[in-house]
Amino acid sequence: MKVQAQAKVNLALDVIGKRNDGYHELDMIMAPISLYNDIEIDIHPVDQITCDGGKIPDHSTIHKTLALLRKEIGLRNHYAIHVLKRIPDQAGLAGSSADAAAVFRAVMAIEGIDLELVKQLEFAKQIGADVPFCLVNRLSRVQGIGEKIRVLPQGWKLSCLIVKPSYGISTPEAFERWHAQAPVHVDVDAVEDAIQNQDFVSLCERMGNALEKPAFQMRPELRELKQKMEALGFDRVMMSGSGSSLMGFFHDPSHLKRAKELCVGMDCFVEIVTIG
Repeated sequence: MKVQAQAKVNLALDVIGKRNDGYHELDMIMAPISLYNDIEIDIHPVDQITCDGGKIPDHSTIHKTLALLRKEIGLRNHYAIHVLKRIPDQAGLAGSSADAAAVFRAVMAIEGIDLELVKQLEFAKQIGADVPFCLVNRLSRVQGIGEKIRVLPQGWKLSCLIVKPSYGISTPEAFERWHAQAPVHVDVDAVEDAIQNQDFVSLCERMGNALEKPAFQMRPELRELKQKMEALGFDRVMMSGSGSSLMGFFHDPSHLKRAKELCVGMDCFVEIVTIG
């Protein structure tokens, strides 16, 4: 069986605070994008997980997914899983979470397991914070630690340019720095309103990421990259997730191709994607 693991971006990310269990309470708007890993999964005598374009760590989200399903449901089979990576690592694009969600769906289909979505999400949040969203995989308001998902009206397609430098951002350190200073908050309600009204100008004005400032403190060159993109005339440039990917938006998406050509020389992963 061949499946796709679809990446995501954040159109809004607000940090509400830290919970007693150590996790952070978040309020986000997340959307799938037209960038994905290809995954091939087949029944095999033993579990075997391989990858083109990178190494799969021994305790990857795919390993966690198989272990969880074996523990909670019981699986008849073992699997050979091969990942063709297109989503860059440490990008804020949920590549490993997308892999987990895709394998989760594929294994349940092969095993003939039918679970209510609520139960799937309960299992998914044990694998990783972005895995529940990647299972739903639709434009959504996402809250809690990622397990509270409300799907938003579909149909508004946006395009943006993803620019991801060679380095990543440490998510734990980004949160620590967010706590250590006057917190930046994002009006996620206003972002949702802009999406509901399909108002691009308002969306560009309202979009925000509370972790962007800490990420720029950790990597001043990421701020410089944003400034270089802004100099190309983008209507808005913003970081996705905890970084280090930046998203560049034009009201007229025909400008994206030229912008991509100009960004290719920045020694970054550069790709035009459709959002939603």
